Amino acid sequence: MKENRIIIITMLLNLLIACIKLTFGILFQFSTLLADAIQSFMDFITDVTSIITNKIGKRRANHNYPFGYGQAYSLSNIFTGFLLFLIGLFILLELFIFESHYVPNIKVFIILFLILGLKSVVVYFLVHFGKKFKNQFMLEAANESRADLVSTIVVILVSIIMLFNKNIPDFIDVDKIGSIGMIIYIFYVSIKMMVANISSLLTHTENNEDIKIQISEIIKTHKNVELKEIELIKMYTYYHAIIKVHVSDSLTIKKFLILENKLKKEIRNKVKEIKFIDIEPVV
Repeated sequence: MKENRIIIITMLLNLLIACIKLTFGILFQFSTLLADAIQSFMDFITDVTSIITNKIGKRRANHNYPFGYGQAYSLSNIFTGFLLFLIGLFILLELFIFESHYVPNIKVFIILFLILGLKSVVVYFLVHFGKKFKNQFMLEAANESRADLVSTIVVILVSIIMLFNKNIPDFIDVDKIGSIGMIIYIFYVSIKMMVANISSLLTHTENNEDIKIQISEIIKTHKNVELKEIELIKMYTYYHAIIKVHVSDSLTIKKFLILENKLKKEIRNKVKEIKFIDIEPVV
């Protein structure tokens, strides 16, 4: 399956989950489930932006953007985090407007466990294919879906606690407390997402030993060059490798240029995380 097809499938599942939560949240006047539904719509919006971002992020580097369009992923996640923060504010407002009269029943529990199953499928798809395609954005979406999975578990726990309402003092509104917990969690996730992706907009060196070992093994197969140093610059979803090598005196400039192109091709084919390569001869 192609990446966009996976995202479309998870997008439709997220929309279905959000609609189910919203419908039953209103029908049973369940404030915590309604707050959870609004968060689930966020996952749907994230999937829509991920399709757009995937197309932009995969564009080749050009004169205006010599490092490519990889930072589109960070910008998209910042937008998503900000939107999630606004949704947290909306849920907080809903808390004071919406009158909760939820009484736990078997129908709601069946629906909640159905939602839990569907959401688990979404998480599995995003993690499995995110790793397969080495797509950081899909893995980020998987983390958001896990957050929604956790929030659904919280809704189930609130429902279970409310089964014992007779033993709970009247001044304690379990449903409202569940909604407040949901709001705090949403604020935490949104702020964390924005901070992490704002920092990732700035390129930085990263000591990824696995990638360095792979590059080193490739260079060792060529007799006329000796590896001296590898510097990896993280560009959010990929790396820019600056490789310093000692070149044999017997190698002419023309032969070195041929060897350089060959090395670049081999490294890109075997190390998918590498998008840009500079090979610099040193003494």
